[in-house]
Amino acid sequence: MKDLLYKSITEIAPLIKARKVSPVELTIASLEQIRNTDSKLNAFPVVKEEEALASARYAEAEISSGNYLGPLHGIPVGLKDNIAVQNWVTTCGSPILREHVTDYDAAVVERLRAAGAIIIGKNNMHEWALAGSCTYSVFGTIHNPWNINHTSGGSSGGSAAAVSAGQVFLSVGTDARASIRNPASYCGIVGHKPSTGLVSRYGELPPTSSWYMVIGPLARTVSDAALAMDALAGYDSRDPNSLSLNQKKYFDSLNQGLEGLRIGLVTNYFFDDTTDEVEKAVLLASEAFTQMGASLKEVQIPSIRHMQLIEPSFESENKSWLLDYALTRGEDFLHQDIRFRILAGAFARTIDHERASRLLSQIRWEVNNIFEDVDILLTPTNSTPAYALTEPNVQLKNDLVDVESANGQSRVTTRLTVPFNALGLPAISIPCGFASNGMPIGMQLIGRHSEDETILNAAANFESRVGPGYLIPQMIS
Repeated sequence: MKDLLYKSITEIAPLIKARKVSPVELTIASLEQIRNTDSKLNAFPVVKEEEALASARYAEAEISSGNYLGPLHGIPVGLKDNIAVQNWVTTCGSPILREHVTDYDAAVVERLRAAGAIIIGKNNMHEWALAGSCTYSVFGTIHNPWNINHTSGGSSGGSAAAVSAGQVFLSVGTDARASIRNPASYCGIVGHKPSTGLVSRYGELPPTSSWYMVIGPLARTVSDAALAMDALAGYDSRDPNSLSLNQKKYFDSLNQGLEGLRIGLVTNYFFDDTTDEVEKAVLLASEAFTQMGASLKEVQIPSIRHMQLIEPSFESENKSWLLDYALTRGEDFLHQDIRFRILAGAFARTIDHERASRLLSQIRWEVNNIFEDVDILLTPTNSTPAYALTEPNVQLKNDLVDVESANGQSRVTTRLTVPFNALGLPAISIPCGFASNGMPIGMQLIGRHSEDETILNAAANFESRVGPGYLIPQMIS
């Protein structure tokens, strides 16, 4: 049964449907995997064993009676610990919410349960989802399954580590800058940031109206991410950003071929800081698309070099509600890194907001113009592979940066991803190679708003025809 934990949902679901694999036995295997591996990873601090087994028994009975709900039925999944589940503690990785019990289910929890998924528990995360390292959490640091001395990435680091290590088949995370794509890249899996408005954020904590923040899947394969999107996407009146769009079937859009697809390789900004190994892997991967029938051209987004000027305004708009905690609760309640980010935004002036808004409008105009000539954009996901937790400095292409500082953390983990949160565009990270130290490297594909199926299809073609796809990490193998 343990070998099944490293399979994809698309491989396991037909076996469950045919009653060749038991949801109960699969859930027991998942729980056992968590017990055997999580002392090294710290990815699953909250495990609801009895509830999971009860859900698995119910799923098995339903399937036996002929009521099969679809490919997520009987599949063990995880949730980032900022997604509300009724009568569960939801901490957001912070001591402030150490005993915060939510009294309702998030929309994505409702949808997962309607699809028959087995929710195992909560995945660890960086405090308040505010950084890409997962070194600061009420539950402690999260470790990478490819090398436990390296960061998992973040802020959905527990979700990525859990999926990579075979603890669960799928986890649902959140992404305001990089928080799905960054850890997916670091842990060698797939992370999809949906178009803003496709997946309801009702029940995501803290509740903000930010255009940046989305909820999306972390999975081992693109096909599994597409299956998750089929279950998660849909209009919800409880979310002010939710869009009423025609429901698409993302899984059905996969592997349709890439003939005629136009890909834009963004050559400015995105390769300025990347290590030579990341640059080589991503450029080699980009060329592979031409062998599958797609065309590839170099494009530039001139104003994106000023993207860092927008970030303080973003902090002020979306995190100022935490300022009271930063000023009154003291060091025990907000880590120094978090306080710095909040205070930097709090002191942004009105004129700074206006300039940031104008700059973002310019970037949006430039990207829209590029999308008249190409269908998707291609960039690295991160500037480097996952870095060692014991090393405070990370070597970029031309610079040594302190990842313990907010600026250094952003340059290493979020610089290449946050522009597409600001623009609300869909983006997916998929594995495209490995560094010389054995750590995975990720490539990012970006599409037009509400055209998630285009990047999912391109990613699925690359995964199945070029790879490397999902590999069992070194800690396990």
